[in-house]
Amino acid sequence: MKNYIYYLLLLALSISCTANKKGIDKTEKQTDQLVYTHVSGENLKSDSTLWGMKIDFVKDGHLFIQELSNDLLYGVYRIEDDSLIKEGGFLTKGEGPFEVVHPDLWGNEDDSVFYVSNYAGIIKEIYSIKMADIYHKEKWNIIPFPDSQGCLFYPSIAIMNDSICVVSGSKLSSVNILSYVNLQTGEISDLDFPFPGFVLPSDFKTAEHMIYCDAQLLKHPSQNKLLYVCRLGRYVKIVEIENRQISRQISLYSILPQYEVVNGDRKIKDDCLGGIVAKMTNDRIYCLVLPYTRKEENEQPFYKGMPNYFADELVVFDWNGNIIEAYRLDQPICNFGVDGTKNILYGTTLDGEDFVVRKYNLTNAG
Repeated sequence: MKNYIYYLLLLALSISCTANKKGIDKTEKQTDQLVYTHVSGENLKSDSTLWGMKIDFVKDGHLFIQELSNDLLYGVYRIEDDSLIKEGGFLTKGEGPFEVVHPDLWGNEDDSVFYVSNYAGIIKEIYSIKMADIYHKEKWNIIPFPDSQGCLFYPSIAIMNDSICVVSGSKLSSVNILSYVNLQTGEISDLDFPFPGFVLPSDFKTAEHMIYCDAQLLKHPSQNKLLYVCRLGRYVKIVEIENRQISRQISLYSILPQYEVVNGDRKIKDDCLGGIVAKMTNDRIYCLVLPYTRKEENEQPFYKGMPNYFADELVVFDWNGNIIEAYRLDQPICNFGVDGTKNILYGTTLDGEDFVVRKYNLTNAG
């Protein structure tokens, strides 16, 4: 049973310039200088079995949890004091109308809608769903995604307005990580956000795309700011956009993924760090820092009694790149969501062999 859980978690997670002086480069020395506030949490009691650990959205006292092993891909849970009450589920897997192959869900705490991209090696469409219409799929708005025009896109999408989005990915011959897509006209153009570090001189940047375009891309709820989070290394940037151009970049973490190109493919090196899981609100950016290098992951299947892709270091920034706080959670977590109105973090973890949500009140930490 335990092995099954670990494989299930891995599956769910796989489906998971100019540096501003106010940002930080996460060197070992600077890590040692961080002063951590220890914060304790409590497990929420659930009235039903949790089938996933990836919290994609927190809104109005509800958690949207990706449950890929269940019939419905998302469970909606209402938070009541120290309990989770399951209200229902939505979205089925498939290739028909109102179905998805691989979902990626995101939304902003102030909006009345959220989005789900349908990814099947290519981005097929985006669903725009009003909170009031979660269980009425006939009311969902389907936004066709333009032909990729030879670009390799990943499912992380930032909706800028009704017609424009920024997508992680570009043409394989491009040196840029992000693309600007007009959903109405189909126009696609690069943003000047190049692959960092040493890039081999070749016509196709396949390995670089597999490293840097496989990323989280989160948009500020009301400003033209994006958070780019590479899934390997510790490479995180705030990107500000004006008139379809990047006007400013702020580095939060600058440790690049360590890899080499072998026959056009990527090979992750032993000293490559395991990445960061990030979430954001109007005011803050939350970075859960994974603890191990690739070599350590291979040698140590557990971290403090939990699977080795769990973490307990949480660093919080504002949208100008300033560190607000660094927390040490009392138990490693796998994924999380944040209620920005209450400064409460909901982290997913294990209690024995059961998936649980653990609540942390960050206001009362310390």
